[in-house]
This record gives sequence, C-alpha cells and structure tokens, in this order.
Amino acid sequence: MTHATKPQPPSYADLEKNRSKLMWQAQRIVRNSATAEDLVQDCLIKAWLNLDKFRGESQVYSWLYRILLNTVFNDLQRHRHEVLASSLTRESEADGALEIPDIATPEEHLIARQRAQALLSRLESLSPSLTDTLQLRYQDDLSYAEIAQSLHVPINTVRTRLHRAHQALGIK
Repeated sequence: MTHATKPQPPSYADLEKNRSKLMWQAQRIVRNSATAEDLVQDCLIKAWLNLDKFRGESQVYSWLYRILLNTVFNDLQRHRHEVLASSLTRESEADGALEIPDIATPEEHLIARQRAQALLSRLESLSPSLTDTLQLRYQDDLSYAEIAQSLHVPINTVRTRLHRAHQALGIK
C-alpha cells in the first residue's frame, strides 16, 4: 500500500510570480487600481499565512485566484454593510448621498464612496438566487455539492448561477 505524500507548498516566489495575473483580475472586478492592489496584497498575505493549507490539488494560480475571490467578496460584503448602515443613518439628508465612515483623507473618502456605490449597485442588480449562491460559495465557503444540497437544486444549477453572477460582476 503506497501512501501519497503531501506536495511541497509553494514558495514566496511562486506566489509573487502570479501577482500580475491576480492584479489584472482584481482590476476587472473592482475597476480601481489602488483597491485592486490592496486586495491582491491581502490575497498574497493570506496565501503566505496559509501555505500549509495548499493541498496541491490545483495549480498555485487557481488556489490564489480562489483566495482573491474570497477576499474580494468579503470586501464587497464589508463595504455593502458599511454603505447600508451609513445610508440608513443619513436617511434624512436631502441629497440622499451615501456616506462612508472613518475615511482618513478626502481622496480616500471619494474613492471609497464611488467604489461602494458601484459595488452595491452591481450586487443589488443580481437576483436573490445569484446572491444567495455567491454568499454560500464565497462567504460560507461551501462546495458546489453543499450549495446544491442547501438550496435544494441540482449541482449544475449551482454552476450556472455562479457563472451568471461572475459574468454580471465582471469576473471571468
């Protein structure tokens, strides 16, 4: 009986050589290079801190891309909650502008506000079935089979919903 050996985890250089591809993907999603840079940096840090979790079942880039998507969706969710909470507290303002709390500089405030508005708009345009599927996949980190079981739909429906949601959000 042979025992499978665990593959060697990627090195920092292996992670870093994927930075430009990850950056391109992040920019496509958030459409802001500074934000994309931050998200990619967060992704690489998470990967570096979790090298022991790399199982070698996929290419390093695929693993990093999954981490990037989780990072992006967590960021989207965090900003969505900030925007919604802020807009509820500012409900009485005449212009109805969204406010982003605790931003250090006016430029950061403007960037965060624009980004939050764009992301909120794109997320709100998705059907509930797509947002539920996205949440189960990227926030709750469920497998396709677990999502299918949770939503009482065939696994191909889960794949289709995720594909449609990715298209709508500009993710390939």
